[in-house]
Amino acid sequence: MRRASIERKSLFRDFRRLTISFGWFFVAEVVILALLTLVALRAALGPPSVGLVVRGVIAAGAIAAANFAILPVLLWLRVPLVFFTVGATTLIINVLLLVLAADFLPDLKVDFALKDVLPGALFLSLANTIINGLIALDDDYTYLRFVIQTVRGADGHLERPKDPGRRGMVLLEIDGLSHERMQTAIEKGLMPAVRDLLRAGHCLMPFDCGLPSQTSSSQVGIMYGDNEDIPAFRWYDKRRRRMLVSNNPDDASFINMRHSNGRGLLRRGASINNLINGDAARSLLTLSTISRHSKLPTERALDVLASFWLNPYTFGRTLALCAADLCIEVFQALRQRALDVRPRLDHRFPSPYTGLRVITNILLRDLAIYAVMQEIMRGAPVIYMTFVGYDEVAHHAGPDTSDAMNTLKGFDRHIRHVQQTIRYLAPFDYDLILLSDHGQSWGATFRQRYGKTLRQTIDDLTRADVRVGEERATEAGHSFVQALVAELNAASQHLKSQEGRRIRRAAMRATARTLEGVEKRQHKPGIQGGDDIIVCASGNLAHIYFNSIGEHRASLRAIEAEHPKLVEALIQHDGIGFVVVANDEGHVLVLGKRGARDLSIGAVTGEDPLAPFGDPDRRAEQLLRLAQFESSGDLILNSTLYPDGSVAAFEELVGSHGGLGGQQTQAFILHPCVERMDGDHISNSIDVYVLLEAWKGRLDAE
Repeated sequence: MRRASIERKSLFRDFRRLTISFGWFFVAEVVILALLTLVALRAALGPPSVGLVVRGVIAAGAIAAANFAILPVLLWLRVPLVFFTVGATTLIINVLLLVLAADFLPDLKVDFALKDVLPGALFLSLANTIINGLIALDDDYTYLRFVIQTVRGADGHLERPKDPGRRGMVLLEIDGLSHERMQTAIEKGLMPAVRDLLRAGHCLMPFDCGLPSQTSSSQVGIMYGDNEDIPAFRWYDKRRRRMLVSNNPDDASFINMRHSNGRGLLRRGASINNLINGDAARSLLTLSTISRHSKLPTERALDVLASFWLNPYTFGRTLALCAADLCIEVFQALRQRALDVRPRLDHRFPSPYTGLRVITNILLRDLAIYAVMQEIMRGAPVIYMTFVGYDEVAHHAGPDTSDAMNTLKGFDRHIRHVQQTIRYLAPFDYDLILLSDHGQSWGATFRQRYGKTLRQTIDDLTRADVRVGEERATEAGHSFVQALVAELNAASQHLKSQEGRRIRRAAMRATARTLEGVEKRQHKPGIQGGDDIIVCASGNLAHIYFNSIGEHRASLRAIEAEHPKLVEALIQHDGIGFVVVANDEGHVLVLGKRGARDLSIGAVTGEDPLAPFGDPDRRAEQLLRLAQFESSGDLILNSTLYPDGSVAAFEELVGSHGGLGGQQTQAFILHPCVERMDGDHISNSIDVYVLLEAWKGRLDAE
């Protein structure tokens, strides 16, 4: 009964959207026709009259109806030539429409020589293409039936029969979205498709992602059940004198290879737009598989990438959305500046981030979800894809701002597209699971609060002859630009030997060159050799390495002997909540301003420094595990958690994650409520792997 009710509501919603879309298109045609009448066609009108206005409205309605139906008709023809002649086809149609408009408007005196009609027809074609694309952005019917089926070459029948003996799993990750903010988005109506999932029998469960609260550690844990020795998003290997950054393709490949065991969550499945590939059989836009040094046994799904560039609807729709999102970002950045919103980043616009936002929030999102739908139709047993746009925008605007939260609307539309693909085009049923890898915390940065970066602070507290280096952060979206460029170049080479692919290859190469231009403007990170102290910041968590003391873990006594009063000064700094360090006996200590905790034996002296950060015993367990990693810093610093719930990122990001404090450790899973699952016992993403593997086993047994 509930499903029937939801289906009736869905039909009503589709009809309402179609009616509203045509209404907007009709209004736009009235405006366009008026402009053509007054300007483009150089018309001479008689005195205005009621009859003239009525006939003009009828003419606009006819043109609107014809243009509104052009794209579905062209796609219905399923002829590849349409892609290369669509401009000429719509031009011819609009010339005829202008002639018909003259029949409706006998008072309109126009010289219909080709040289006079052609400019108007060109303008009408261009305007209608843009309007049709913008209005159809939320048209699920067009997206599903006339895009996916056209590319796939399927027949026109929906509801293809399902194989009752098989069942799969689709996992869609929303990078950086906390459980609390997911609830807020649902309550505010930003995610109606997710709300419908809950009403239809899904459950929303919170879980603690553990430390470090960042993507590489969480994804490795979720996909392999083991995230050992990933101490942060970026860290330094003292023994090998090597810096590792999680979103560097070579480093992502190294991390993936180190944890791959043949039992990854995605074995025989597909990995799309992720850092880690989870032993997937097919991958697209996955950083660990695009490296030239990658030896992961996975097929790159270049056929999906090529088909996306072929289809006039998907590619044109995405370009229109990119243009719209660029305008939105400029407006939002200028609005923050005009209203003096705090905290904010002064370099938000103009900056390289402006282009990276468009790429991560729109282009990668649309391409990735298109690939998910293709893999569903192929029958991949398990599919994992990441939406990265919210995390990217939240870093720069703040995780609670409308700038960041409104990105969820686009995700929600695509979640509905995935649902429809499963229902109508999948060879068997899939369970749809939404999840996040971590949350985000907000606040003015350490530099904004205290006038100096953490590196500069440490530099001031050490001798003049001590060199303090820092791994400089780059925009997170930079790595995904690299991934897309690599995939485009590979797909272009893949098509080189095929006839009739020149236009598609040219479009892909042009896009790759444009993206390479964005990539080259990024600041390249790099530690200078010979630094005595190295600072690696990941959100409000920082690892400090003392190269001058030796390649092994430096104890508190050794650090104090080399740099007297440094540790005490850091502990007492207003922006630092606690410092983690080992003593000579190997005990891991958490040192706060008014107390300390020995993590190895659980003894607390004075005020527990972990008390403000949630359950102290759970946090102690998580910190002890982190501190015992071979690659963790000699000192581990976490920023203060301020009374308003904010933190101070050691990077220049007003939305951050990596350590403790705020919502950055609060992730979620939205899953079918087949049985009750409890996330209270989860204190690390590796527990999510166990849960999902059990789910897969249950599906295989059905």
